[in-house]
Amino acid sequence: MKKKKTILAAAVLLLMFAVGGAIAYFTDTESKTNTFTIGSVDITLTEAGWDALADANDNDIPDAAEDMMPGESVTKDPLINNVSTKNPAYVFAKVEVPCTTIVAPATTSEELFTYTTNAGWTELSTAAVACTSGGTATHVYYYGTGGTLTTLAKATSATTPTSTSNPLFSTITLLGTLKGNEGLSGEKQVVVTGYGIQTEGLTSAAPADVWANFN
Repeated sequence: MKKKKTILAAAVLLLMFAVGGAIAYFTDTESKTNTFTIGSVDITLTEAGWDALADANDNDIPDAAEDMMPGESVTKDPLINNVSTKNPAYVFAKVEVPCTTIVAPATTSEELFTYTTNAGWTELSTAAVACTSGGTATHVYYYGTGGTLTTLAKATSATTPTSTSNPLFSTITLLGTLKGNEGLSGEKQVVVTGYGIQTEGLTSAAPADVWANFN
């Protein structure tokens, strides 16, 4: 009798193991795929007035900009457009002006061309690079006033850009105190470069801080 009880106990134990091996758990998984579109900043720099000037020699230099005399002015009207349909933008313009050496009454290095900025643009004086002999002077302007950048709204369509209210300047003038021996030979170039940056997500909207992102 005792032996039979032992066998029965063993059988019950085996049954318990068999049931335990069949236990399962309810599980579930789920994933989602999120789609994002990436915005963009897209600017153009145009000079409609300059481009409209006659160019009889067909050399990409308007007639009015050839053989200029001291103090003479020519139309030059750099304008920055925000053509992005995705994002508004802050814009800057850098102007690089060639320098020349003035020999009288004292030897100095001066910018060969001058201009007057239009309303809506402010020079970022901390980014200026002074004229050097035989080199260039650099000026950086932000679109805005009083230390506040002005937002250029995103374009309503690819063919309808949002532009600045005014060109950076309208005319450029050859220095009027020049003499024939003050480095006037050859072609001289004034380079204007436009910069655009998104308005959102910046750690600071101060003009100098925003400009630092381009360096």
